[in-house]
Amino acid sequence: MKKLLYTSILATGLALTSCETYLDVNNDPNNIKSVQVSQLLPSVTVNIGYMGASDLLRYSTLLIQQFSGQGPNTGFATFKEYERYNINNSDVNNQWVTIFATILSDLELMTTQATEVGSPHYAGVGKILKAFVYQTVVDAWGDVPYTEASRHSANFYPKFDDDEAIYADLIRLLDEGIKDVSATTSALSPNTNTTIYAGSSWAASQAQWIKFANTLKLRLFLHYSAKDPAYTSQQITALINSGAKFMESTSDNFQMAFLSESQRQNPLYSMENGQFKNQFFPNRFIVNLMNSKSDPRRSAYFVPFPFNSSPASYKGASALDPDPSSAYSRNYRYIYGTPSSPNTALINTDGSLKDGAITYAGNGPARLLTFAEYNFIRAEAALMYGAPGNAQSFFEAGIKASMSDAGIATADINTYLAANGTLKGTQTEMLEQIINEKYVANHAVLMEPWTDYRRTGFPALTPLKTPFAIYDEVPHSLFYAQSEISNNPNAKQKSSMLDRVFWDTRK
Repeated sequence: MKKLLYTSILATGLALTSCETYLDVNNDPNNIKSVQVSQLLPSVTVNIGYMGASDLLRYSTLLIQQFSGQGPNTGFATFKEYERYNINNSDVNNQWVTIFATILSDLELMTTQATEVGSPHYAGVGKILKAFVYQTVVDAWGDVPYTEASRHSANFYPKFDDDEAIYADLIRLLDEGIKDVSATTSALSPNTNTTIYAGSSWAASQAQWIKFANTLKLRLFLHYSAKDPAYTSQQITALINSGAKFMESTSDNFQMAFLSESQRQNPLYSMENGQFKNQFFPNRFIVNLMNSKSDPRRSAYFVPFPFNSSPASYKGASALDPDPSSAYSRNYRYIYGTPSSPNTALINTDGSLKDGAITYAGNGPARLLTFAEYNFIRAEAALMYGAPGNAQSFFEAGIKASMSDAGIATADINTYLAANGTLKGTQTEMLEQIINEKYVANHAVLMEPWTDYRRTGFPALTPLKTPFAIYDEVPHSLFYAQSEISNNPNAKQKSSMLDRVFWDTRK
């Protein structure tokens, strides 16, 4: 993302109400209805970027054993609590409020105003983004406010809609969004006032929005797989055969770039650089999975432990480890962005790192839906549901795209593919291969690894057990925010985190 773009965004005078300050300017909430659509969109995309790298990401990645909270900073054991499934209703307050009171509220306002001023390109982008946000929200909570949400003072107490009915309407919303962004005329077009899919021309940005919307539809249809595999097969096949355009390269990744400036950095790095130092490590499950294949992406994902090991070795953490420790690999440039040269004076004798041994620019993006994921969707759809395409070809393409995102050399990619890039065995064994590779490729991608586990049972995690953990299985959804329960009489708290989203039917 060019810094010029962010400079123009700063000039709009926007404010974000999320807990992270990205655009550090003032905003009068009493004048919100006067904000132009060209000013609302960057606020929305920035907040979606923060959503993709903040609380929901931390919860889902800890549940799915991509990250661990087993660090030595025992005064801040928050993430260890999350790792053992102790995520309560007050924990999700900030994320819930940001999503409903800021992101969805701004999207509703932007879409309405864009329609009124004859700017269907903005309205279409708004509808596509709303569908993405609601897909994420439903996958996290299940039933949520939808038809009566984002009405501002017209309805402070929205009803909770059935999650399956919401999913069905998201397809309609995406179709409308594609139609709107495809309009031949529009007073305004959002190819510059956005932090996602900015382009030198509207034609370039338009193509990416359409490809993203269609790829998101594939993701939605795939989520039905355990509940209604016939529906998944029918809908994915029909969409592919319709000639719809999908993501074509890693340049089509739906992601939000962060900057190497204070308060504009990736929230995961800001957290690591703040009060939660030494608390967020790679989980041993994903590290061991990648170790078992000598996965070259480890060099982008993790710092070696011991640091100077040769050949480089990697060690993950777990809340089950007996003692809090720093003697693990740490997250690296794939998440945190450009690293500094190591400060050898801050490397412990056991090869662990002290604070500041490596610093980062914080410019790693929030990856929300990638070209790699698209290929794994197509591979699974072809293998399991008879959709058009060759499962093997898409499987290889997904691995290559993920390796490209991680900056892995071609020779290393080819070596990995020769050893691990061929689907084999039973249909179930091939599905496990696809989901395991997708799990690694979707490292730090919002929600999707948790969703894949809930609907397929892969990767083959060993859930934490009571009494150490709160439940004997990986939770299926989050509690509703306490603020919603307290203030909305239509909100009823669920009995536990074992309550399931409608598509989560695998036993």
